[in-house]
Order: sequence, then structure tokens, then C-alpha cells
Amino acid sequence: MTLHHLEIFVAVCQEKTTHGAAKKLNLSQPAVSKGISELEKYYQVRLFERIRQRLYLTAAGEKMRIHALRVLETFHQMESEIYQEGQKQHIRIGASVSVGTRLLPPLLKKLGEYSEEITYEATVDNTSTIEHMVEEYALDMALVEGTVNSSDLVVRDMMEDELVIASRSGHPLAKKENITIQDLEKYPFISREGGSSARNQLEQYFVESGIKMVPIYSCSNTETMKQALLYTEGYAILSKMMVEQELKEGKLVALPLEQREFKRTIRLIYHKNKFLSPVMQIFLELLEEQIKNSSHDTISQNDQNGIHFMSAK
Repeated sequence: MTLHHLEIFVAVCQEKTTHGAAKKLNLSQPAVSKGISELEKYYQVRLFERIRQRLYLTAAGEKMRIHALRVLETFHQMESEIYQEGQKQHIRIGASVSVGTRLLPPLLKKLGEYSEEITYEATVDNTSTIEHMVEEYALDMALVEGTVNSSDLVVRDMMEDELVIASRSGHPLAKKENITIQDLEKYPFISREGGSSARNQLEQYFVESGIKMVPIYSCSNTETMKQALLYTEGYAILSKMMVEQELKEGKLVALPLEQREFKRTIRLIYHKNKFLSPVMQIFLELLEEQIKNSSHDTISQNDQNGIHFMSAK
């Protein structure tokens, strides 16, 4: 059994077909099938079951997948440390949509200015996708909002993000000093896609109030949502930092929902087995510095999860 066997195994896990794994690894399909057969023979256990032309992990296969990911990550980290010593430091950063739009860009700018030896790649997607990528070692660390479900990740609460009920400035409710959930019931609900932490909070409030609200417009693009607000009688729940400019310009207003505030937590996540490289620690230091200098409320300035912050230089 070799590392090559594990690479084949993980590729089949991800692609669910030997054809897809072969294409991903630039191998022949028989070579992939042979690699899986050799693994099963070596451990004397079946790793996959074939159902409708796709391969699914057995219980033993799932255990191997978890360990194989760790072994390969450790090996790749070793290679990176040994063979890339003195070369450019690289980091793969993920972020959910709101964070990736407003919080991440200035942070990446500072990271690039810190040293010309540092390179990075950033991925912006919904929280569940980013969480999965960190879990699978496809990202080194990420900033997300909302709930993180994986027990394989270190989760550090970084700051609170205020959510507002937004509408166009000429909306009939914009002139009221206080509005109720029943007031909102009369107007169209414009929402993020299902699974959005902001949408989940408002929908939970609807349920608590005995109101069933169905979005008439659902999308993953915040800019599209803002345009929909400007030209309809609809309302939406959005991160305040995503509509700060429109609020200042008077294009949108934050509707004062009676006796209710909506907030969510922005969290830093990385795999619990992840080695914190120097560039990752630099990123953490710059993140904490940016949060201290921002107008948002930090949850804690303490090192709650044993993260060591290096000095800037």
C-alpha cells in the first residue's frame, strides 16, 4: 500500500466513478480500478459498493477516507515545508458571500502588502460549501457567518454582524417609527437562497409569530437583491455592512422592526488537524488587527483556541 493508492482512493471518493477519478489523476481507468482492487485485497475489506453506475463508500471505506485525507494532507504539508522552504508562502482562503464581499478584500490587500513573498487564492461561496472545502482540506482557513456544523473544524467567534430589514426609501413602511411582523406580512419577501443564515433568522421569527412567509424572489447575489428592493415594494434581511453605502445615500432604509434585533456571528474556521503555517498565522494577526480597527463589535480579543499570533515583522 502506497501514497499513490490513497490518492486513487480519495479521487474515487470525490468523483464516485473510476472514470472520473482517472480523468482527475490523468491515469487510465484500468489503473484506477487496479489501485482500488489492490487496496481492498491488502486490507481484506470492501471499500465501495456500486449502485446505478456510481460508487458509494462502505462503512470501512468511510473510515479509510477520513484517515486517507489526513495522511495525504500531512504528506503534502511535509513536502511544502521541505521543498518550498524559502520560496513564496501560499495560503488558500475561503469566505461566505457577505464576508467575501466586504471584509475579505481589504484583508487580502494588507496580506499582499505584508510581503511580496506571500501569494494567496480566495474562494467565495455559501457557508455550507466553504465549510465542506475546509473540512476536505481544499482551503486552509475561512471566514463564514452563521452556524458551523462540522466537529472536525476549529471554530473561533470573531465578530458580530448586524442584520437589517431593508427596503427602498419610498416604501410605505419607511415612514413608520416602528413596524410589526404583521406589517411585513403585507409586502413581498425578497430573500437569499435557502440555507442562508440571514434568511433562516427571519424565517424562524416568522414561525415564532405564527406567520408563513414564502419568498417571491430568491437569489444568492446580494447586488441583485438590492436592485429588486429599489424597484419593488419588497423587503429583505441583509447584512448591514452590505448596504452601508445605499443607507448613507438614502436609496435604502432599515425598517425598525419592533422589539427585535437580528445579528449573526462571523467565525474563523480551519481543520483541527491543520498545521498553522507562518503565512496562516500572519493572516490571523492581520484579521484580528482589522477587527480591532473596525466599527463592528468583536466577541473576544482573547486567544480562545490556542492560536498563536506572530509579530508583524
